[in-house]
Amino acid sequence: MDLPRLRIFVAVAEAGSFTAAAERLALTKSAVSQGVAALERELGVQLLHRSTRRLAITEAGEAFLADGRELLAQAGRVVERARARQGELSGLLRVTSSIDAMALVAPLLAEYAAAHPLMRVEVVATDQLVDLVQEGIDISLRVTGQRDSSLRATGLADLQVWCAASPAYLRARGTPQRVEDLAEHDWIAFTRLPSPWTLRCRVGRRDVTVRLRGRLSSSMSFAGRALAVAGAGIFGAPDFTLRADIEAGRLVRLLPQVRLPTVSLYAAWPGRLEPPAKTRALIELAKKRLRGQPLALPAA
Repeated sequence: MDLPRLRIFVAVAEAGSFTAAAERLALTKSAVSQGVAALERELGVQLLHRSTRRLAITEAGEAFLADGRELLAQAGRVVERARARQGELSGLLRVTSSIDAMALVAPLLAEYAAAHPLMRVEVVATDQLVDLVQEGIDISLRVTGQRDSSLRATGLADLQVWCAASPAYLRARGTPQRVEDLAEHDWIAFTRLPSPWTLRCRVGRRDVTVRLRGRLSSSMSFAGRALAVAGAGIFGAPDFTLRADIEAGRLVRLLPQVRLPTVSLYAAWPGRLEPPAKTRALIELAKKRLRGQPLALPAA
């Protein structure tokens, strides 16, 4: 079995086109097309249906794809063990992260790439949950979200949740003194939460639930933050998304005595085994850099 041809076929099947696969592999489109054709001749089966409008994988191709992924993974582990004996990581690390979390993730990836010059890193930034196995992703770094039970995961950092509003909003509407006062203000809801219009928190020894109201909501933390800076209402988010605006005076932190629910930045990887060395190196770097440190976005 020619592994470079197999790698080309898997890339085409995952990317959905010869052009996208060529970009991913840093090859020409013709080289990708020829590689798949050569693999089909080697196997004696058609793996892809080709037309001028679309590319589709055949039934035989679907069956071969799963085995091909496993064969490439096994080959990668063999190479990785050999490289590890020399203390050198090499290959490709494919990382997915939510767009909001990229502010935390990007410095880690930059440091990782500098520390391992033989590694290439591909980032898939999306707020959609990604099938790590199907998309060939090595590691997912996310602040919140539902995890597949087939994935292993580890926490990287616990993040406080703050709420804040602009000075202009507070001059016009007043500053809430108790968490219950938030019910009388305009809340900017984060729609990716299970209950975006309900705030559950702890005040002293009391558990408090507040029903919020407002007319604005967003599925992105950076959009909610921008709305708050514009004076549209009060927004709650992990501290790293609000800290720079608060320090610059664009936002005012509210109710610091209230303990809002924390969220975690976590790493998840496919399978139930320990992650390979290339993935483990990024996880260990993230834990070292993030735990116990205040986290903040760059100032706008």
